[in-house]
Amino acid sequence: MKKAVITILGMIGTPREGQERAEYYLSNSLKNDGFILAKDRYTNMLPLLIDNFKDNYGSIECIYTKDAKNTQSKVLEYEKLDFNIEKNGLYISDNEEDIEAQYSYFLEKYNEVIEKYDRVIIDVSHGFRHLPILATVNMIMQNIKDPKKIEYIFFAKEIKRFSKYEVIDLKEYLELANLSFLLSSFNQNYTVSSNIRFKNPLYRKIAQELAEFSHHFLSNSLKPLIEGNLISDIIDNLEELQKDRTIENFKHYIEVIIYHLEDIRQLKHQKEWKKLYEISKIMDKRGYQLNAITLLFEALGFYCLESLAYIEIVGKRTKEYYGYIKQKRRPENIYSTYTMTNQIRTLVKIQNRFNVSDERLFIGSDEIKDTIIEYLDDVNQIHKFKTFIQDLEALRNNLAHGNSSIKIEDVKKSYRNHLNIFKDLCIDKDIFSTAKKFNNINPVERLQNRWQ
Repeated sequence: MKKAVITILGMIGTPREGQERAEYYLSNSLKNDGFILAKDRYTNMLPLLIDNFKDNYGSIECIYTKDAKNTQSKVLEYEKLDFNIEKNGLYISDNEEDIEAQYSYFLEKYNEVIEKYDRVIIDVSHGFRHLPILATVNMIMQNIKDPKKIEYIFFAKEIKRFSKYEVIDLKEYLELANLSFLLSSFNQNYTVSSNIRFKNPLYRKIAQELAEFSHHFLSNSLKPLIEGNLISDIIDNLEELQKDRTIENFKHYIEVIIYHLEDIRQLKHQKEWKKLYEISKIMDKRGYQLNAITLLFEALGFYCLESLAYIEIVGKRTKEYYGYIKQKRRPENIYSTYTMTNQIRTLVKIQNRFNVSDERLFIGSDEIKDTIIEYLDDVNQIHKFKTFIQDLEALRNNLAHGNSSIKIEDVKKSYRNHLNIFKDLCIDKDIFSTAKKFNNINPVERLQNRWQ
């Protein structure tokens, strides 16, 4: 495996007569990773790197101007170090105007140096004008592209002016920047970049958990997400992260994420249709219109199922069918909650035109069909509800089949109109409770009684 330390040379020269070389020491984190300095006095970072890393880590690559090369050549002679700067480096013009005009050239050449190696340590302690800043920006991009390539980012932090420096690893701060980006992105749209990797074990665990959440959420795999332990684990780790004083600048992201995840976690106590209704609204806010519309349509099916299940014959069939699903009876395309919600929603929509085709299906007898239709005939605003099902289904199908010519603004407007109708008919009016042909018992109570 090819390794190198890449450093930008600066203009710190040999000490003046009678002046002692500066003291350097490693941060605790670098010491913990096994790094040791051969001595504690150096003119600047170049001799320190050559003395301690040339043989123990890999090549030393220098990025330099003509003046920087001349200055550091004298430093190396002073430090009695045999090292050829020109042979191991990249020359950059001394002309300030050239450098201003050739930032892209610098970044291109800088990347070429990095690409020569499998692993690198970057030193940005010194440099000419904006080159260390450009190098740092470049490292952020490199870290996203190949997180394992840059192992450390050295910087000589001045502890006492001109005389004492602590060599720290800026990779820790790069990890913080990546963590901030990850949390911000997740907070906006529940996505997590698969390219971001962390050395910090807590950051790594949070990234993995948020990625798993994103996978479940955006694939509509909601039941294991809401009823499992993942959300609780994420909240616990984010609360642990809040104790870290270094994340103060993006603490707000963490608070917002915890708040939203707690809302989602509490949905496990809601009825199935209410869960889907609430998550549909979340999807809409995050810009996932097809997911939002699909979940609202599925919420409609569960509303029909859970409301009509307090009719005795439907309640018995519901309990029976959930038993089949729990037993994993085959074929799964028949014994599924989709079969239940799709059939009962379709029956509500077309009523007498509904065909009982297979006794294995949820509505597998004319007795169940006719009982539901008799009940529906006595439901207030049933025709409006049927039209609502038809319109929402048409909108979903239009988008799902990828041939929609509807503008996104019109899709959002149509969705929110359907959301308002759902709230009016299913939540505010709960229209299935208006029928008089059967005992007027609260649907939830009857569900609990029938499904025990």
